[in-house]
Amino acid sequence: MTIAACWINLGIPMLRRPETNDSEAGVGTVLVVDDTASARCLVTKTLGHLGFQTLVACNGRTALSVVRACRPDAVVTDLEMPRMGGEQLVQEIRGHHDPRIGDLPIIVCSSKVDSTTLATLAKLDVDAVVPKPVEVRLLIEKALKLFNIE
Repeated sequence: MTIAACWINLGIPMLRRPETNDSEAGVGTVLVVDDTASARCLVTKTLGHLGFQTLVACNGRTALSVVRACRPDAVVTDLEMPRMGGEQLVQEIRGHHDPRIGDLPIIVCSSKVDSTTLATLAKLDVDAVVPKPVEVRLLIEKALKLFNIE
């Protein structure tokens, strides 16, 4: 299913049309989840420059719908969001019966990086954590490592 079709099926208006179709896609599709537009924009643009196509959601509940309908290749999520936070989103993804969803690579971008939170994220099997404010170089490093891109 194309990215545009995913948006339409979910009743979400397209913010922009994908520049390529699925067969021409770069290294994969990443769902970016954050309630702050500027954070979504920074992460989306950074990943776009690496060749990723991106989908966006402003809370965990919407993100979970996108994950189920569109099956992205990875998720980058904030933790503190309305309606459903990132921790619950990660739990829902990791607990999904379909391994294509349950095993999705997940990067958490959050200002909440205290030792208790990091321990919880480790138990949830999060693949990487990038503290906010997001350092672009670190996000790039984590994304490239996650997808074994050199």
